[in-house]
Formats: sequence, C-alpha cells, structure tokens
Amino acid sequence: MEKINFLVKFWDRPINGCQVYFTAFLFYFLPMFLIETTFSPVNRWLRLFAYISLPLLFFKIYVLDHWKKKELFAISLLLVIELIVWRMTHYPDLLLIGPFIIGAKGVNFRDIISWYFYLTLILVMTMMILSLTRIIPNLVYYSASRPTRYALGMLYPSVIAAHYFYLALAYCYLRFGKLNVIDYLLIISGDVICILLTNTKLDFLATLLIIPVMIIAQRAYFGKKWSSIIAAFWWMAIPISASIMIFLSYFYNPSNHLLRKIDSLLSGRLGLGRLAFKKYDLNLLGRTIIEHSFAGIKGQRLNNSGGGLPQNYFYIDSSYMRMLLLWGLLAFIIVIVCLTFIALRSTVRKTFILSAVILVASLSFMFEPHIIQIIYNPFLLALLSNSQFNSLEKENKKCKILR
Repeated sequence: MEKINFLVKFWDRPINGCQVYFTAFLFYFLPMFLIETTFSPVNRWLRLFAYISLPLLFFKIYVLDHWKKKELFAISLLLVIELIVWRMTHYPDLLLIGPFIIGAKGVNFRDIISWYFYLTLILVMTMMILSLTRIIPNLVYYSASRPTRYALGMLYPSVIAAHYFYLALAYCYLRFGKLNVIDYLLIISGDVICILLTNTKLDFLATLLIIPVMIIAQRAYFGKKWSSIIAAFWWMAIPISASIMIFLSYFYNPSNHLLRKIDSLLSGRLGLGRLAFKKYDLNLLGRTIIEHSFAGIKGQRLNNSGGGLPQNYFYIDSSYMRMLLLWGLLAFIIVIVCLTFIALRSTVRKTFILSAVILVASLSFMFEPHIIQIIYNPFLLALLSNSQFNSLEKENKKCKILR
C-alpha cells in the first residue's frame, strides 16, 4: 500500500520547467558528445537520439514558460529561420542551439554550468579509460615535424585540449569569487598534461591566459579600481577578434612575411581561410561545404601515411570563418550579437565573470570551431537563463537590508 501511495504521489508531482530542461540537456549532451569520440561509428542514430531533446524544449518554451503572444511570435520566427539555416548547412547544432538558448529561461545558469562540468568531466575520463584499456580506439598521430599526439578516445587530439579549455572556464565560473593560487595551479597542471599528450599549442596558450584574466576579473568584482577599468572593455572582445580573423584571412598573402609568420603561428588557418574565401562567396542563410580533415580513423590513417598535407585537405577551424561562410551572414550576426550582449550585461552589472569567460573564449574562437557546440561551449546559454552573480554593491545592499 505504501508503494502505491508513493507512486501516486510521484505521478501527481507538478512538472517543473527546470526538470524538463535538464532532461532535454541529457538527451542532447550524451549522443553529441559520443559523436566526437571513437565510441560509436554510427553517428546518424546518435544524432536522431539527440533530436529527442527538441520536443521537450518546445514543450517548455510554448507551454511552461508563459511567454507573451508577441514574444512567442518572435521566437517562432527565429526558430523557423534556424530551421532554414539547418536545412541549408546540414549542421545538427544549428537546429538545437536556438531551443536550448530560449528554453533556458527561468533556469539557473550556475546549474547549467554544473551539469556541463560534471557530465564533461565524467565522459572525458570514461573515454580516456576505455581507450587506454583498448575497448575503444586510441588514435595516435605521428609526424616528423611535431611530437606524437594522442586522442585518448576522441576523434582528434585537439578535441581533448578543447574540452579541457572549456572545463577550465566552467570551473572558474563555479569558483568565481573564491579562486585562489591552488585553483590556478590545478589549471596549469592540467594544461601541461594536455600539451604533453596532444601538442596543441594554441589551446595551451588560451588556457594559460585564463589565469591572468580571472585574477583581474575577480579583483574588478571586488571593486579594485584599475582592474575594473581594464575589465570594462572586455565586452568588445567578440566583435574585435572576429573582425581581426576575418580581415587577416581575407587579405592573407603568402608572399607577405608578416602574414606568413602569423599564419605559421596559427597552424595554417589564415591560408585555409583565404582558400575558403576564394572557393565560396558570402550568402545570407549558409550552405553545405564538403571538408576533409585528419579527424577520426580515416583521418588518422591519412595523417600517418606521411607526405605532408594532402591536396584535398580542407577544413575551416576558425569559428568566425565557419559562421560567416558555412552558416551564413544572418547566423553570424545573431551569434556575435548574443555573445557581445552577454559580455556587456556582465560588465554593466559589474560581475565581470561572463565578460572574462567570453574574452578568453573569443581568442579560442579564432582558431577552434566550437562556438555553438554546447558540449564544448555552454556559455551562450547565459543569454536568457537566470544569472547567479550580483555585483558586490547589490550584495552589500542586501546585507544592510537584512541587518
């Protein structure tokens, strides 16, 4: 009888929007993460499984969130545009990112980052163990020009470094206000291990940059004058870094010594960007582009066969270039505006943490393609979710009221 009463009580519990959101988050996160690993070669079924999150998110948006009619019309229009862009590009995350951003209304952003952090940590560690015990392939990349690199269950060594970079940012967000020397030493230690395993220099430097940025951001949060002045300009990082990367790629000329040096430091990304501009014109709603990279088992074999870069190798690493040429001008503008708004709002509120995160991430977006992939970058979800942080001035006012 007690069991029946428990089941009745459980069934009668009201549906909570946060519960629906995090259920959708799980349905998305697990298969999309596994697609980036050597765990399963059947990516089509994993993508279909991830799409189960969509009806859950639509239920939350249209039934539970109580938007006004005009707002629902605008949301519907944005989702239709997103559907068109997805059909043009066949890029799964373009169909999913919009509902996740809009569906985050009323959800505590700290909870989202906590879910992201622990899910990523558990899944990365699991894939590493499975690859080291040879249950799944551990792709090893050999090259005469650089040390041996290990993917440890991922499709490419840089995937490990990218996961670590965003894990470090998530950790700093969760610890912000309490970050200390021990936290920074932990980040450096993990970063050193990453570069020894993957030899991803740009990710290594971007992760190291987190530390001085977080020191300044935390000082600004506590009201230190010079740190506040420095941090006040960080919201401009996204449009500035995007403009720099697009400008350098468009005007890249291998005969120019300075540009050739920058291209070398960026592992050939300017040259590939210039090639992309030659092959494809700008359009509004994106297009499908066939790319060939060294990721996955086939890519590893191609890399290890020697002979330098193959003639058919073509992959746009930069998030800014991918948005502009693959996903179209409209998607590019929307994402840039959203990220800039999140950073600006953090600056105006004098919390500085999200402007600091987006500053460091903006540099990663210049050479990595993960700007809208939630399994890497969950910070776009801050747009409509409930922010945890108040400025120190507001916190002090609350304390005085309580007294």
